[in-house]
Amino acid sequence: MKNRIESLRKHYESKILEADENIKILLNTRTLLPDHTNLNKELDQWVEIKGSNFSKLQHILSYLPEQKVEKKDGK
Repeated sequence: MKNRIESLRKHYESKILEADENIKILLNTRTLLPDHTNLNKELDQWVEIKGSNFSKLQHILSYLPEQKVEKKDGK
């Protein structure tokens, strides 16, 4: 089960990164032609993808067992 959760975690994280990069490109590229691209619609689509995958990631991580943190000095 841990491998399945880990694969979903990586999938959601990659979708979040993809959406984040596309949002940055859309907001920072000056050469986009507004007549040919509905910028708000594109931005909304990528924000929705990012938010959805972030929510899914939070849910799936709740199924992972808590990891114990060991102190290096032995205390």
